[in-house]
This record gives sequence, structure tokens and C-alpha cells, in this order.
Amino acid sequence: MHPRERRSTRRQFLYASGGTVAALSGGDALLRAAAALGGIEGAPMGPGGIPLARRNFPVTLPIYSDNEPIASGKSPEKGPLNVFNWADYVNPAVVKKFEKEFKVQVNITTFENEEEALAKLTSGKASFDVWFATVEYLSRAVAGKLIQPVNHSYLPHLKNVWPSLQSPFYDVHSRYSVPYTIYTTGIAWRKDKVKKGPPAFANPYDIFWQSKQYSGKVAILDDEREALTMALLRRHIYDPNTTDSKQVGQAEKDLAQLTKLVHVKTNTTDYTDVPAGSTWISQAWSGDMAGAPSYMPKGTPVSVIGYWRPQTNAVVGSDMITILRGAKNPVLGHMFLNYLLDNKHGVDNFSWLGYIPPLAVINPSKLVAQGYIPKNLTSTIVRESDFKHGLSILPLTTQGQTVWQDAWSTFKAGG
Repeated sequence: MHPRERRSTRRQFLYASGGTVAALSGGDALLRAAAALGGIEGAPMGPGGIPLARRNFPVTLPIYSDNEPIASGKSPEKGPLNVFNWADYVNPAVVKKFEKEFKVQVNITTFENEEEALAKLTSGKASFDVWFATVEYLSRAVAGKLIQPVNHSYLPHLKNVWPSLQSPFYDVHSRYSVPYTIYTTGIAWRKDKVKKGPPAFANPYDIFWQSKQYSGKVAILDDEREALTMALLRRHIYDPNTTDSKQVGQAEKDLAQLTKLVHVKTNTTDYTDVPAGSTWISQAWSGDMAGAPSYMPKGTPVSVIGYWRPQTNAVVGSDMITILRGAKNPVLGHMFLNYLLDNKHGVDNFSWLGYIPPLAVINPSKLVAQGYIPKNLTSTIVRESDFKHGLSILPLTTQGQTVWQDAWSTFKAGG
């Protein structure tokens, strides 16, 4: 299981009207939220009463009186540290170094998608300290008090990350999270199989609809937000968080055409399928293509792989790490977060992972020369300017999520 296979999910768990995650603790929560979230009138409201972050509506997530940050000055616990993470999403060598330095054991439990993860976290049967999370679910996890605020006195290496992610718009002041990786969504193709790649099209997204000759060799991500957003971008609709049922419905109809035209596959195995040649044209994540050299068959040069993403209006994602509420090792958990934010450890992790951490020490212009990224895959490199000006797939209101889920269900069912 590859790190980005985690994206295959129906994303509906936290949108349920009941359950732990949607719950707030009465008046106290509402008052604290109102105080913390002042000045953002017009932001869409999410379940739990927390406005949903948007680039033009930064959100300072509330801190509740019964879920405060841990006190400063404590010594780390003796562990073991229990980490809940996407499969293959942290360098085992870096984890071993952490274990040796802090003389503790780290246990990593993995999940395949967010639905599975949240179900386990809210079941009351799981006991973890650290959780690798995504922007789409952050505000719900805060509202449901699944995660605890972080104490920055334990996170001196937070200063190493890009300024725009030291206090991101979705978690102003980094109250509950620290950034982990950054990536773009684009199109990968096999240059030795496809005569006309995305850059040769007036609208590069048209390659999916104009590749009938490659039927059976075309794939889109098995992810409702990513796949439908690609169809929206093709029609020059640059709001990946639209709740307009006509726009999202048209995106579904457009994707349905691909089933008839090219027998489109839906999966999240772009990282192996494109190198292996089982897929010739694929919607893809930049980190998967940056890591393609590890999956190339013997004798096949990595130069046969191309990756395109738009210079403007590119979808840019960011993942994060959090401390779970009720963690038995919260200080040690902070130490682990801080360890991954260390420049050396962060670069070591990137060298294995392929997904770029937003560390200021990483010079995008030198990644090819330093051997981290193949020359033909320079387009997989993500810069701070990409994050600041890109498009972000963000949480939706309950009603908005229904619009997307209905469209995706219709597509998956064959129309």
C-alpha cells in the first residue's frame, strides 16, 4: 500500500449528523468558538459549528476548556509511542533513529482510507498518540475533540517550515497541527507509448477525452474530490469546493463519458501502474511520480515518464500531523512531531518518501542536481508559491458534501 492510496475514500464519515465527531460540548464550545472565530462572516459553516476554512477566510480553530494544550516543561514519557498513519508514509530509518535517540519504541498502525481511520478513532477501542491527518477533516476532528491543541514550546522546529504553513489559513497559529508534506495533482503519461502528451493539447485535460486509441490504458484517481475537480478544471471552473449541483453534476457526466470513450480505470495505483506501463495516461499526485524511479521495471528508464500540472490554478494539497486527545504519551508525541520538522530528518524522510516536506531549507532549484528528483520530473517539485496561489480541496458543508457524494456514486454506478 502506497501513501497516497489513503485517498481512496467516500469521505462521508465525519459528515454524519450524529456521532462523536459532530458533537460539541454545549454552550462552552459555542462561546469559545465564537470568540476564536470572530471576523470571518460569510465563511461556510461546517458540522460542529466551526466555519470551514477558505483562503479568503482563514480560521483560528477554537480551544475548549476541557481540551487544553498540555503544560510546558514536562519530560517525555517512556512510551511506547503509538502512531496512526497512512501505510508507507514515513521513512522507517527515520523512525528507528527517533527510537534510538529517545530510547523508546514506536508502534505504527496503518489505515487504508480516512473512513476507516475515523471509524477506529471514534470507536473508543483505539489508543494512539499521533495521527497523520488531512485538511478536509481537521475542523471536524477539532469539533469532535478527537485531537488536542499542540504546545509550541515543544515544537521549536516549526520555524523550519515555510512561513505560509507556520500559520496556515486552515489552522491559523497552528493550534492543532504541524505540516508534513505538500503535493500537486496533475497528469502522468508514458512518453514512449503516447504520441501526444498533455502539454501538446490546447486544454491539457482534454487528453483523457481524446485518447480513444489508448482505451483501457487511461486512469483517473479513485477519489471523488480529485476526479470531479479535474473535470471541473477542464471546463475552467476553478472552485474545487463548489456546491453548485449543476456544476458538479456536469462534471459527473463528463467523467461518465470517459467510461464509454476509453474504458477509464479508477484507482490510486498511479505510482506503480505508470512505471510498469499498465497505464499510459493517468491523473496522478506529484509525490507518486517523484517516487517513480523506485518502481521502474529493470531496463526501463525513468525518462519515459512525464508529469504535467498547470502553472496556475493547480490543485495543491497539504497533509499534517496531530496529537490525539487522550494520548498516553503527549510529550513524546510532540517530540516526534518536532523530530520530523528537523531539517536533516525531514530531508531524510523526503529522500525515501518522494513527497516534499515544506521545509525552507529545501531549495527546489537544486533538487534535480542533488539527485532527489529526476530531470524529466522537475514538474513534480512543489514550491511555497504553488501552495500560496494554488487551489485547495477543502471541507464542505453537509449539504455540499451530499452534492459531491451523489455525483460520485452516480459515476461509480455507471450513470
